[in-house]
Amino acid sequence: MTAFKGITAALLGLLTVTAGPLSAQELKEVRINQAFQSLLYLPLYVAQERGYFEENGVKVSISTAGGGAQAWAAVIGGSADFSIQDPVFVAKTREMGGDGVAVAGVQNAPTVFIIGKDATSLQDNLAHMSGKRVIVGPQPDTTWAFMSVLAQQNGVEDLKMVNVSIGNEIPAITTGQADYALAVDPQVTQGILEHGLTSVYSYSANADWYPYAFSSLTTTQAYIDGNPEAALGIVTAFEQASRHIYADFDDAVEVAKIYFPNLPEEVVRQAVQREIDARGYPENVLISEEAWANSMNVSVFAGTLQGYPTEATSYETNVNTDLATRAKEAVDARQ
Repeated sequence: MTAFKGITAALLGLLTVTAGPLSAQELKEVRINQAFQSLLYLPLYVAQERGYFEENGVKVSISTAGGGAQAWAAVIGGSADFSIQDPVFVAKTREMGGDGVAVAGVQNAPTVFIIGKDATSLQDNLAHMSGKRVIVGPQPDTTWAFMSVLAQQNGVEDLKMVNVSIGNEIPAITTGQADYALAVDPQVTQGILEHGLTSVYSYSANADWYPYAFSSLTTTQAYIDGNPEAALGIVTAFEQASRHIYADFDDAVEVAKIYFPNLPEEVVRQAVQREIDARGYPENVLISEEAWANSMNVSVFAGTLQGYPTEATSYETNVNTDLATRAKEAVDARQ
């Protein structure tokens, strides 16, 4: 059996080399809707710009919804085949009798950071936040939930959370509305390089929070059943793209610059490096049961889900492991 697998892998590699890319007429058109244009979604952009989608038989069009709920609604409504956002929407749909499913990790870590003017590290000293003001999103947004859970876990007292909309974290802290802010990149790096702030806490560096299904590629079981080759092609392209980010940092930065042309190159470079250091981009796109559980438990705390684990919210119900497993095998065979 081992010898047979080796021959099969060799044949797959030979076919990949000799067959060449499919013509545009042969490619299956697939629509992916992203919640936001975000450095957190760099695997999507790498797959698009470096031809991994076409290599796997699909032609992808990317649209942007403006929020996680809207991105997932595009899939449910039929205007998109896949979406990228917090995977909690899949579980929420299951609670309502739907057939949503998460097929690949796009962010495998809770790449949220606490930044502030006070450079005192909070990584092992969260009590230092007691009595302070911190910028978060409105309840039940992610940063609100992250800060609420962290404060509860570590006995932070008299913490005042100041709510602002996503993208306004840095102006809020630089104008003195708060002592700290929870943010993601590139806002974190902009705060450091352009406003003299310091990253004082990393959620990803906390072993209790890693791994974490922070952003996922999602679709419906009905789509997978009706388009099995395209679904596998999409997930395989994400597997290749995620590996490429770790294998060729400079090229990953070049792709990021295409999608964020208004950011200084040094901001892009440091932001991508911070994501890599935090293991935010998955080294393998399979969503682990631990990553799913960490994400769902925070969603229950935020009130987004009724409970976890339940039949509707369980890992087995919501995460398709077959596509990611086969994608890994296919990419391994090509290398």
